[in-house]
Amino acid sequence: MIRKSLNNKNIRFKISLVLSILYAMIIFYLSSRSSFVDSRSVFDFQSLLFPFYIFYNQLDKLAHIFLYAGFGFSLYHTIKNSPNSLLCNHAMLFAVVVGSIYGASDEFHQSFVPGRTASIWDLAADNIGLITAQIVIFIKDNYESKKRHSD
Repeated sequence: MIRKSLNNKNIRFKISLVLSILYAMIIFYLSSRSSFVDSRSVFDFQSLLFPFYIFYNQLDKLAHIFLYAGFGFSLYHTIKNSPNSLLCNHAMLFAVVVGSIYGASDEFHQSFVPGRTASIWDLAADNIGLITAQIVIFIKDNYESKKRHSD
């Protein structure tokens, strides 16, 4: 029985690792592109964006936050299923650290792509996304734990 559960965790780790690597490759591909379509031209309806107007002129920062939040979820599940108990016990911290290092390397990579620039503000948006993902996971885990204890 214990052997079977270890094997399942090993399979979950391998699948999560592959998904995290694929996610990182997608981020790398997107940052390798010289230019994007100006997404502001798609959103000419300012009244619809009113609550999010702060992001209207910074849609790329919002994209960074969402992309890296997804990456943060992926990294967390990979690290949480790791065979290393230190990594498992501190999966949220390591997900932010690994994601931040990847974000910094991605910004460095962008400095070599024509039409793109490296930005500390993009890196900050990446970190906001990573941290937001960990906060959501923390809240979800606490909610589930309280729900289990109340049943």
